[in-house]
Amino acid sequence: MNILLLSQFFSTTKGGGEYIFKIIAKVMAENGHKVWVITNNVKGEQYQESENLKIIPVSPTIQYKGGLPPSFTDNIRYTLNSFQKGKSIIKNEKIDIIHSNNFSPALAGSLLSTFTKTPHVTTIHDIFSIYDKNFWRKWAKQSNVSSTNARLVPFFEKLMMKFRFNCIHTVSNATKNDIQKIGTTKPIHIIPNCIQDEQSVSVELKSNQFVYLGRLVFYKNVEVILRAWSIIIKEVQDVKLIIAGDGPHKSALQELVKKLNIKDSVIFTGYVTPDQKKKLLCESNALLFPSMIEGFGLVMLESWQQNRPVIASDITPMSDIIQHEKTGLVIDTHDEKKWAEKIIQLIKNPNISDEMGKAGNKVLKIKYNQELFYENLIKMYSDVLSKNP
Repeated sequence: MNILLLSQFFSTTKGGGEYIFKIIAKVMAENGHKVWVITNNVKGEQYQESENLKIIPVSPTIQYKGGLPPSFTDNIRYTLNSFQKGKSIIKNEKIDIIHSNNFSPALAGSLLSTFTKTPHVTTIHDIFSIYDKNFWRKWAKQSNVSSTNARLVPFFEKLMMKFRFNCIHTVSNATKNDIQKIGTTKPIHIIPNCIQDEQSVSVELKSNQFVYLGRLVFYKNVEVILRAWSIIIKEVQDVKLIIAGDGPHKSALQELVKKLNIKDSVIFTGYVTPDQKKKLLCESNALLFPSMIEGFGLVMLESWQQNRPVIASDITPMSDIIQHEKTGLVIDTHDEKKWAEKIIQLIKNPNISDEMGKAGNKVLKIKYNQELFYENLIKMYSDVLSKNP
C-alpha cells in the first residue's frame, strides 16, 4: 500500500496528534508499506527517512511554540504548498490513500482528493467548540495567542465536516460523539492511540513528588492542582510539584503560584526532552492530569509505561481509559479538596501508587500496543479502499 500522510508537525515531541502521525508512518513503513509525509519545515527539527519512508518538507519554515498553532498565513501556505507537492507525488508514486491530520492538512487532503480522486481519511483528535460556547474567547485571552485563529477555528471545525473525505479516524468514543454532534454523515473509525515500545527507566522514587506533563493552556486545568497544592503543603512537608511543558497559559499559572504562596514547592521546568520526561514520570509518585477537555491523553500511556499511575479528571475519555483505584484515580475536575485528599493519601501510601502503576503497565501492553494499532489502521484503510476501487 502507498500512503500519503499530511501533517504540519511530524514529531514525537510536538503534541499528541503529531506523535500519532509519526507512529502511523513508523508502523506502516516497518510493515513494508510505502509512506510519503508532507510536513512543514520546522526550526530545529531533523527528519529520519528509511527505504519505505520519505519526508517532504514544504514552506513556510515555522517554529514550535509550546502548544500554539501556526498562524493563519502559515496554515494557508502549508495548504497550498502541500496541494502542489501532493499532486505530483500522487501521480508519480501511485498513492492508494491520503491520510491527513486535522485542520490545514485536512483541507489540503480534501483538495488533493477532489482533484485526483484518491481516497482520503482525515484524523480528528478533539472538537473544542461544543464544550463551551466561550471556549475560543477564553483561548484568545491567553498570552501571545492569535485572535484571528481564535475567531476562525470554530467556523473551520464545522466547515471541516464538509470537506471531501471517505471516513474520519478518531481516537476515542468521546471524540466520536463530539464529531457526530457537530454534524457528519461519514463513517467514523475509532482507533485508540498507542506509544512507541520502550523500556521503563530505573531511578529512585520520590514519593513526595508529583508531575504534570503537557501544554500549558487554559483547558488543561492546572489551576485545580495548584489550589490543591496550597492545601497539601499545610499537611505534608517537602512536597514537590513539577510542571513540565510550555504554552500561552504559563504566565497566568505562575501568577497563581505567587498568589497562593506555594512557589517554594512548585517548579516550572519548561519544555523537557523525551528522556527527561521518562525520568520525571518514573521518579514521581504519580502523573497529575486534570484536563477539562481531552480527545485521548497520550501522556497517560507514557506514565503507565514507567509503571506510574495517573490521577485524572473524571471526564471521558480519561474515565474510560483509567480503571479507578486500579490503574489510577479519576477525580471531580474542579474539586481541589478531593485532589488534595487523594494526593496526600498516595504520599502516605506509595505502595498504592506502585500497584496501580504496574496494573496500568499491563493494560498498556494489552490494549494500547503498536501491533493492535497497526491492525486497526489496516482494517480502516482496507475498508476505505474496498468501497472506492
